Amino acid sequence: MLYVNLLIVILLLLLYILSLRHPENMPSDIDKGQHKLYFLYPMADLILSKTGLKNKVLNKVDISRKIQALNISDHKDTQIRLYWYQKTSLVALIIFAFSCISLIASIQSAVTKSEIFGTNIIRPEEGENSRPLKLKFRMENKEDSGDIYEDEIVVQNMKRIYSDEEWKEVLGKAIPYLEIMMLGDNEAAEHVSKDLSFIRSIPDTGITVEWIPNDYRLISGNGVLFNEKIPDEGKETTVTAVLKYKDRRVEHTIPLTIWPIKSDQKRVLLKELQNTLDIIEEETGMSKEWHLPEQVGNYSVTWYMPESDIALSILIIGVFGSVLIWFYRDRHLDNSMKLRQNQMLLDYPEIINKFNLLVNAGMTIKQAWSKIAQDYRQRIEDKRGCRRYAYEEMLYTLNELRLGIPEANAYEQFGIRVGLLPYMKFSSVLIQNLKKGSRNMVEILRQEAMEAFGERKENTKRLGEEASTKLLGPMIMLLLVVLVIIIIPAFISFRM
Repeated sequence: MLYVNLLIVILLLLLYILSLRHPENMPSDIDKGQHKLYFLYPMADLILSKTGLKNKVLNKVDISRKIQALNISDHKDTQIRLYWYQKTSLVALIIFAFSCISLIASIQSAVTKSEIFGTNIIRPEEGENSRPLKLKFRMENKEDSGDIYEDEIVVQNMKRIYSDEEWKEVLGKAIPYLEIMMLGDNEAAEHVSKDLSFIRSIPDTGITVEWIPNDYRLISGNGVLFNEKIPDEGKETTVTAVLKYKDRRVEHTIPLTIWPIKSDQKRVLLKELQNTLDIIEEETGMSKEWHLPEQVGNYSVTWYMPESDIALSILIIGVFGSVLIWFYRDRHLDNSMKLRQNQMLLDYPEIINKFNLLVNAGMTIKQAWSKIAQDYRQRIEDKRGCRRYAYEEMLYTLNELRLGIPEANAYEQFGIRVGLLPYMKFSSVLIQNLKKGSRNMVEILRQEAMEAFGERKENTKRLGEEASTKLLGPMIMLLLVVLVIIIIPAFISFRM
């Protein structure tokens, strides 16, 4: 894990250094307040170019259309590029940050990797649960220095055995259940070739079980078989299950036939170590402290705490978080489009009403359009209003008219850019009046204004319902808090 994190950090740093050589590819008029990661944009451009994703993401029509709608300017292609640069930079920054944290955790794990755990283990006290310890061990042959075996093992560290008082016997269903569960993956007690399952308790009876194999050289206290040297005809043995419940103690002997199975040297060593641990556990059951074995056969044993996997977890969280951020940016874009649509629908009645009044006052369509757009621009310059998408589109259309674009084409493009039915209807009325002339245009606009105000009421009502739905969650939480404040004192006073 250390090398993976180091590789990611070095790769991102190298990409950043290489990107500094081509800063001229970036737009010169970036709003650094809005684009706080602008210093990473050259690297984002390099990543998208080298991976072949640049042309694919820039050609996503749906996202490009939304960005163009939200950024009404003459630099729409630039805004699209900046959007993808922003997403890529944010993802790269998250991966880099989590890789650095994971790298630090890996270095700490590497530093403490060879720390010897020791051999003293404190047992849990009465009333506490058993605390299994996952330890790493190293076994070295004293006679052959090249014979080394390293692995991990779980030391059960069972709680102390106290007096046998208050045990009760429930044997009716316990013994049959015990005989079936003990077999584990074996089919019958007459043909045991796999490790046994020595359960420590029987559900729904309160019975605890202690296992005593007749021959620890064949079966360990945890049910591990040592059947590598068993003759081909098998070997008979017994296991005694001691069932305890309050002041009762019942011993049940189960006959078994052990059959041989081939095993490698590591499995033999692991079983021998497990058997040694079981014997020590049995002999020191009444002691508060016991010692891990320092020698097993011809092997000396050194115990270590295993490496922590926190570094891998941190890196996975970073990668997963960056993927979520990538898709969240698209979701945020959809939410912005929804806010734009609601804002433009709310502004439509006001625009139609102003236009209708100006046309009735004797202005031409172009003069009325220009008056509305310029008044909006003056309010923005005087900081007497906030940005409104519908007026921004009208201002953009006014600039097109000043550049010599025919009025009909400009109004048609206005309706297409907005993409909302009321505005498209408004632009079609203007185009029809320019092409064919219409004496009833004022009346049509007046009726459209009345319908628009009705639709605005409906939109306002719908938005209010959506807001009330969003407030439902916090209201429920507040209700629960109030209930807790009322019920707890009442409950306390009732108990008193």
